[in-house]
Amino acid sequence: MRQTFITAAIVGMLGTLPLYAQDDEVDTRAAQETETGETSTEVEARPQEREITAMADGGEWVEEYVSEDGEELYQSLCSGCHMADGSGAVGAGKYPALSGNPNLEFAGYATYIIINGQAAMPSFGHFLDDKQVLAITDYLQTNLGNDYEADGTLDAVADARPAEPVDQNTEEHE
Repeated sequence: MRQTFITAAIVGMLGTLPLYAQDDEVDTRAAQETETGETSTEVEARPQEREITAMADGGEWVEEYVSEDGEELYQSLCSGCHMADGSGAVGAGKYPALSGNPNLEFAGYATYIIINGQAAMPSFGHFLDDKQVLAITDYLQTNLGNDYEADGTLDAVADARPAEPVDQNTEEHE
């Protein structure tokens, strides 16, 4: 009986430890005083949160990516699956490594897959223009541990696009 009581007491104390591990900075920020001397429970939003909120509240919404920087596009669109360093991943799916990938020696392979997708990889051709696709293929060929000559052209990107693009919003439902 005594052992059960001691075990229960220890488990009870361990259960309260997360309460003591809370961030004191959050409490400090939440209790900041406003200019009028009143205590505010709001935490100031970070700049990107303000931008997202403005878009959601009817601000300017952009339907396509506007960057033409290959690294920025890769980090925004590709690194979530292929990792920031191009090492690939295995988990919910298998995402091939792009670092040191011999398939990237020639831009045609990456261009086609970026535009049209393949297996679990979605197509990005419906919202990336030719310059953006070329920027990503150039980045893949010359970075992430790849030392290939960037041999893509805007004409080759245009030729890789399907003659009749599929509506991405209805494709799987028809």
